[in-house]
Amino acid sequence: MNKNKSLYNVVILAVIVTALIQTISFISNDIPIFQQGQDKCINCHENVKNQLSASSQHSSFSCTNCHPKSPLNHTNKAPECEYCHDVTQLGDTDEAHFDFIPLSSEGCIACHTNYNVIINYSRPEFISYTITNDSGNWIISNLATTGVLNLSYNAMKSGGNHNVKNVSCKDCHKDIFDAVSVKGHAVVEGKDGKESLYHNTNNTISREAWCLTCHNPRDNKFSAQHSARKTTCEECHEAYNLPAHPGNFYTNIKTVPRLYRSLVCISCKSVGWQVPGTTLKFKVHQEPYFDVTMS
Repeated sequence: MNKNKSLYNVVILAVIVTALIQTISFISNDIPIFQQGQDKCINCHENVKNQLSASSQHSSFSCTNCHPKSPLNHTNKAPECEYCHDVTQLGDTDEAHFDFIPLSSEGCIACHTNYNVIINYSRPEFISYTITNDSGNWIISNLATTGVLNLSYNAMKSGGNHNVKNVSCKDCHKDIFDAVSVKGHAVVEGKDGKESLYHNTNNTISREAWCLTCHNPRDNKFSAQHSARKTTCEECHEAYNLPAHPGNFYTNIKTVPRLYRSLVCISCKSVGWQVPGTTLKFKVHQEPYFDVTMS
């Protein structure tokens, strides 16, 4: 019986020793999560390394450039883009992407990586308004919205959140580009029926460059923005002392909510630069459509 007990103890000891050896191997060799250096990170995150290596930005960075070690010395901290990138420009209400600010780094990677984003949003389907010629003074009144356009945008990106890149307007603003294709949004024709020189889409090397002719974040006439700024027609035309419209229009357009001012200008010009004899009524189909009815 003692012999059997001794054999039993030997077997138990062998099992314990084997388990210890396997545990030590797990910690020190197979997955060395406590060892420093980027080569250790890629044991688990090789896909991230491949994304970053192919990036147009940050491709030479190591993991710890953005992911500093946590105080517990066990895991690395999730970074915040604001650690390195000045975001003071994002705080201006004229910043075009103001709504992304509360999302912090998640808001950044939504645009600046291949991380897939689905954006659901809505806008009124139509706006209508009246322009009245009051003894030479053009009064804009009766602005109203009708209908709802429920829109959704799926970027259809591959899903990587470390392949940092520059942003293209068309990546997200398909509704705007659809409207541009039917001469909406900002394609303004002159009285001769031709696109005005400054707004002509053929005068720039890309549609993105064309967008920035108006949404210029670095125009010294305005406060600087991050990537694009909200703007209105009269804001730029006044800033550059372009010929004033008749009927005290630069003043009266400011009675229209900022969101709709440019649409008022563009829709009026798109139907032949009408001059109200007494009263003109407009109904405008919003992006991604663009058509104007007038009575």
